[in-house]
Amino acid sequence: MRLFFLTIFFSASFSLFAQTSSQPDVSGTWVSENHDNVTWILTQKDDALHVVEMTGEKPSADFTCPLNGQPCDVKIAGHSEKMMVYFNGDRLVEILEGHSGVTKRRLTVSADGKVLTVEVVPLSAQDKSEKTLFHRGGAAGSH
Repeated sequence: MRLFFLTIFFSASFSLFAQTSSQPDVSGTWVSENHDNVTWILTQKDDALHVVEMTGEKPSADFTCPLNGQPCDVKIAGHSEKMMVYFNGDRLVEILEGHSGVTKRRLTVSADGKVLTVEVVPLSAQDKSEKTLFHRGGAAGSH
């Protein structure tokens, strides 16, 4: 009888873990709520993430990185930088090493798929963490 309960417990635990560690599809057009005129166009395909960052009508970044944590070279706002992108459970993590230090961004998609929360954590400076909300498809909320 104890084996039966242990089997049920571990099956339920594994099922819960599998559900919480699913990798969301972050693909879409995301408009920043906190920074006017910033739009991200993310395309997740074939174990890679293609990123186009727009500031107004002008692209400030356009790059593709593998989703396995391998470093890739990117150019953001005219600066050459290194980036690693990988999933940690239901969060997409980006580690960016560039001219202003090392920064980690954690991207989380809301349950309804309409909001992308981006937490920015500086790893090499005394700067404070910040959060930015992006809304899918250009419907930014009021400020």
